[in-house]
Amino acid sequence: MSNPLSSKYQLSWLSLGGIILLQSVSVTSSLFSTYSSLLGKQFSISRVQVINLIVALETGRLFEWFPSAAADRLPPWTILLIGLSFGSVGYGVQYLYIADKIHTLSYWQVFLLCLLAGNSICWIQTYCYFAAVTNFNKHKNIAALISCYSALSRKVYTSLVEGFQGRIGFQNPSTCLLLNCLVPASVGLVVVLIVGCSKLTEHTETDIFPIAFSIAVATGVYAMLGNTVQPIKNMSPQLQVVTFMLVIMLPIAVPLVKAAHWLIIGRWRSKITPELPCVVTTANCITVIKGIDNMNEEVGEDGKRAGVKVNEGMEKVGKVKLGDEHGVKNIMMSLDFWLFFWVNACGPMLGLVYVNNLRRISESHGNYEVSSLLAVSSTSGFFGRIFLVLFEEYTRRRSILSKPASIVLMMIPMPVSFFLLINGSKTGLYISTGILGACSGAIRATTASTISELFGPQNSVVNQNIVLTNIPIGTLLFGYLDVINYETGGGGNYGICKGFECHHKTFIIWGSISSIGTILSFILHLRTRKFYS
Repeated sequence: MSNPLSSKYQLSWLSLGGIILLQSVSVTSSLFSTYSSLLGKQFSISRVQVINLIVALETGRLFEWFPSAAADRLPPWTILLIGLSFGSVGYGVQYLYIADKIHTLSYWQVFLLCLLAGNSICWIQTYCYFAAVTNFNKHKNIAALISCYSALSRKVYTSLVEGFQGRIGFQNPSTCLLLNCLVPASVGLVVVLIVGCSKLTEHTETDIFPIAFSIAVATGVYAMLGNTVQPIKNMSPQLQVVTFMLVIMLPIAVPLVKAAHWLIIGRWRSKITPELPCVVTTANCITVIKGIDNMNEEVGEDGKRAGVKVNEGMEKVGKVKLGDEHGVKNIMMSLDFWLFFWVNACGPMLGLVYVNNLRRISESHGNYEVSSLLAVSSTSGFFGRIFLVLFEEYTRRRSILSKPASIVLMMIPMPVSFFLLINGSKTGLYISTGILGACSGAIRATTASTISELFGPQNSVVNQNIVLTNIPIGTLLFGYLDVINYETGGGGNYGICKGFECHHKTFIIWGSISSIGTILSFILHLRTRKFYS
């Protein structure tokens, strides 16, 4: 074990806390759909045009290969500064317009600014990924665990907005835009100073994952209790946001706790039993598979992924087999790839569309305090991701459950949740929001590693971006569908529709599409059983 009093040990945990905090504030678009209707009134645009702005934000996140390619040629701190600059410009100019500092700003200029702001997320998360891998390259799944904190961005920004305003709810879109502009820039600059501008410090602690996972669970529990436990709810919004930020940065406290433990017990033990040197075996090399939601796969000396035996006699997909490298041409001809594409389109993408419309759904149920629902969605998505990471950690070398099989299990509750929303009860609304958040988060977290296993790691970034194109497309199509049904039900243009009929047809359509996705996931599982045998 590393000496907890050493500056290297303390800096490693300090950098981990900084990276986690930066990851937690990286998804600046998480609240855009919540205050977009207010923003639409400010810009005097229709609901359909607001949906186009949401699509622009999601489309910007598809250009992930730019920061990935730049990371091979530029130092890590420049990747972060580019992302912070994009985000500051994308949100800052919109804020200046709403604050009457800029007098003319066309709709298409706002569209391009949203595209730039969405792309900034990729640059920031790419930096977090490389910082995590460099600092903790001997620790499996730490980069994946850190990436899970992006699911808390919605809860973080909800708390920040309410703390800044001093009251519950979203009253002014300018506050959200200002925080989206300043918070990542402030946190990012501090993290650059902590982690370092050129060379990062490698962490050599041998038992970091259990500690980091326990801290992640504690963070998620506090985030969930923040809107349910009365003593926390009774705190002022400012105190709530300060407390939540301190909980997210709990890794910083680890050196202090370990130092106290070492001073009290460690020296006494060292007098009785001399400390043996830690031996780290390097029989296997770690190949890091890059993606928006990253997973680490362990590769043996023979080049095959550990725990996955390729069936040499299985049927070929085009000219390549499952597990081989799939280029763009092979991917386009692969039935298994398109099955996986439509499973994502009918599952986690629908969950994202649901969250994008959560404000209107909440208002139609007579609940105007949407922050509690956002907290449930955010924290359940966080738990879905971290427990998937735990599953990956302890089943790495065991053939307990293949990834397509686990996707089937995560898809099954989703159509049930959509149909549960039809009855219009407040309890069903919270239960469905939690289930959809957890299942969508878990499936999105396994996307990168599943693509790498089935279609090869070399082109996994490009292949994953092809899969993720279903997000802006689905946001556009299903967003239009929801707007049509909502306005037909009595919402009008920026009116509020109340009652059972506002989203009744939408939930039936979403539930039916999700059911189709569940069937497709089962077909994908059947087709890949030989590969995982």
